[in-house]
Amino acid sequence: MAALDEIEYEDVPVEFALAGLRGSSPAVHEGHLRYVDHAVRLYQERHDSEGLKPVQPYWVVQREDEKVWELYAWWRRYESPDGSVREFRRLRHGAARGSSPGELGIAAYVAAHGSPATWPKPWGERFPLLKGAVDRVRLIRIVEVGLADGQDGVQFEGSVAEAESYYRRHGHKHVSKVVSAGSLSTGGSCFECKQMTACTALPRVPGILGLPSRRASLRKVSTSDLRYYLDCPAQAHLRALHLPVEGEYTDSAKLGQAVHHWIEVLHRRDDHPACSLTDMPPSGRNWTEGRWRVPDGLAEIGARMLRHHVDACPFQAEDVVDHVEVEAKRAFHDTAAQVVVVAKPDLLYLDDGSWVWRELKTTQKERWFHDDLLDEFPQLALGVVALARGALGGDPSGSRVEAEILRPGGSDLQIIDPFEADRLEKALTVLRRYAGPWRADEVFEARPSKNCQWCPVSRWCASYSAADT
Repeated sequence: MAALDEIEYEDVPVEFALAGLRGSSPAVHEGHLRYVDHAVRLYQERHDSEGLKPVQPYWVVQREDEKVWELYAWWRRYESPDGSVREFRRLRHGAARGSSPGELGIAAYVAAHGSPATWPKPWGERFPLLKGAVDRVRLIRIVEVGLADGQDGVQFEGSVAEAESYYRRHGHKHVSKVVSAGSLSTGGSCFECKQMTACTALPRVPGILGLPSRRASLRKVSTSDLRYYLDCPAQAHLRALHLPVEGEYTDSAKLGQAVHHWIEVLHRRDDHPACSLTDMPPSGRNWTEGRWRVPDGLAEIGARMLRHHVDACPFQAEDVVDHVEVEAKRAFHDTAAQVVVVAKPDLLYLDDGSWVWRELKTTQKERWFHDDLLDEFPQLALGVVALARGALGGDPSGSRVEAEILRPGGSDLQIIDPFEADRLEKALTVLRRYAGPWRADEVFEARPSKNCQWCPVSRWCASYSAADT
C-alpha cells in the first residue's frame, strides 16, 4: 500500500518506490520485499490503464446526533474523470475472494454518498471533510484483487439506488452488530487491540512460554509459528505475514484436515449429541471434497479413522459435559516474555466444571518421532501450562489435556494431568526450547536445508533456488 501510494498519488516511478522500501525503519524482511515487488508490479501491469484515476482522499459518510457516526472503507479508491463512477478495490495477499455482504454493503454506501476526507489526526477526532461533488456519482463498483496471481472479481456493481438497497439489506445489520459490541473474547486480534492493556478478558500468564522476563517490544506467536521456526526462521516469519503459499499440504496432511473438519462439523451440532457410527462416511465412498479432496485409497483410510472416533468422542459422557467450544480461539499475555500467545484447541469443554483441552491427531504411523507427546506436539505443552496456571478458570481438580490419536486400526486417548510436577516441568521445557530462539531472533534469516524443497513460501525466499537439490 505504501508503494502504491507513492506511485499513484505522487507519480514516483515503480523502481524508486520499491527501492525506497529497502530503507524502511524498522527494516522489512528480504522475503517480504520480494513479495511486495511481485505484488506491486503485477498490480500495475493488470490494473494501471482502466480509464479510472486514483483517489487519495478517503470517502466518508458522516452523521451527527449526540455522537458523530462515520462510515468509510480502508480500500483503494478510483473514479472516472467526470466523477460519475467510483470503484473500491480490496487487495488480498493471495487469491481474490469475496468480502462479507456486510462489508460490501458499507463500502457500496460509502462509494455512493461519501464525501472526500483526510485522515483524522489525532484518530479520536472526526474525519475532516473536503469539498467534492458527491452528487455526480452514478455507478459504484467493488472489486477484490488477488496479488498472488493478479486476478480480480467484481463483488458489487450498481447504481446509487442499488447501493442504498444493498446497504439496507446487509450493511446496516453489520453496523448494528459492530456498535452493539457483545461479550469479550480473545484471539489473534488481541495483539493489535488498543484496549489490550485494560482488557479483562485477556489472561495475564507470566512465564507461560517458560522464558525469563525481558524488556522487549510486544510480539505475537502460536505453537504452529514456533514449529515453523524450528524448521526455518524465514519460513516462520513469511508465514506469519500471511504471504501466498504453494503446495502447503501433502495428500496425507489433507486427509488429516479432512478428518478434523468432519469431526468439527459433528461437534458443532446443537446440544452436542455423541458421535455415532451412522454419522461416519460409509466404506467405498470418497467422502472428501474441495480443498481437502484426497485419492480414494486415502479417503477409505480416513473413513476407518473416523469410525474409531466414536468410542473416544467426549460427548458420550453427555451428563457431565457442558459449555463446548469447537476450534476455540484463545490468547494469553505472557507478561514476562512480552508475547501474546495465540491458541486454537480443537475442542475445549467443561467436564463437571473443570476445563478439558483436547487435541485431535491423525497418523498412519505406528509410532511418533518422539517418545513423549509433549515433544511431538507443543500445543499440548501449551495446554498443560495454561491449565496449570489457571488461565482458563474453572475447577482445577478435574482439568486435563487430552490427545485423541486416530489411526486406521484404532484410537488412543492420552490424558495429561497439568498438575503433575514432572509433566508441568516437561511442558515448560518444551515451550522454552521452541520459544527461546524465536523470542531472541531479530532478523529471521533463512536456514537452507532439504526442507526448502517443500517449503510453501520458498517462492519469496532469497536463499532458495528451485534448481538446487
